[in-house]
Amino acid sequence: MSDVPTSSAVADGKQANGKPTDGWTMLLPPGWARFPTGEGRARELDAAIEQVVARALPDSMPRDRAEPYRHMLRDELHQTLSEAREAGTGAVYLPTEPMDGVLVPATLAEVEVVSDAGQDPLRVVTSILSGGYEQSDPAELDGRPAVRVVQTKHNVRRGPDWPEVSTRQVLYVVSRDEAAGEWLVLSFSTLWNSEKTELLAEALVLFFDAIMTTFRWSGPGANPLNLPERTVPGSA
Repeated sequence: MSDVPTSSAVADGKQANGKPTDGWTMLLPPGWARFPTGEGRARELDAAIEQVVARALPDSMPRDRAEPYRHMLRDELHQTLSEAREAGTGAVYLPTEPMDGVLVPATLAEVEVVSDAGQDPLRVVTSILSGGYEQSDPAELDGRPAVRVVQTKHNVRRGPDWPEVSTRQVLYVVSRDEAAGEWLVLSFSTLWNSEKTELLAEALVLFFDAIMTTFRWSGPGANPLNLPERTVPGSA
């Protein structure tokens, strides 16, 4: 996707002995941006934020009017993304433009986790399926065993000045390398506070599932078939 900040899909340290699951890619629609929040990615994150600010408040706008809003947008993005970085998130995907005049209430995050090496991924998936989620289903991401789980919470309040909302989180947990115990978690979250916005949240979950159908491994040795155009590489 040409207007989204991107990074190398394969980390430099894994070039020599890399494997297909070292990198991944998926399709994002217009209006979404990827922000790398992993350790050592501060310069890339700053560049991604500046691209979003430049699109939202271009240089063609009067500087005295636009500059205060540029500072506000930068500060808001840095604050939001610093929380994700502290939580160990490798990248965050956010809607940065309204869709038909509506700001999309959703986020997508990627997290890399390590479990005990040598575990059978199918056994791990089975244990997740029985983990008490309201919905859990076996899945597959470009040939690797995965699980899709759903969790909904009500009466959630982010702070004293925020209204109560309901949230729905949908996670895809996929095995990258059972020998090394490496897993990738792609976590999608949306929220609502009325019947009308709940319908939007339900549609956004379908939207996320559609994005996951475009997921492909793209590390060394990968030969992704039918790779969608305008894909965005994941971090490794």
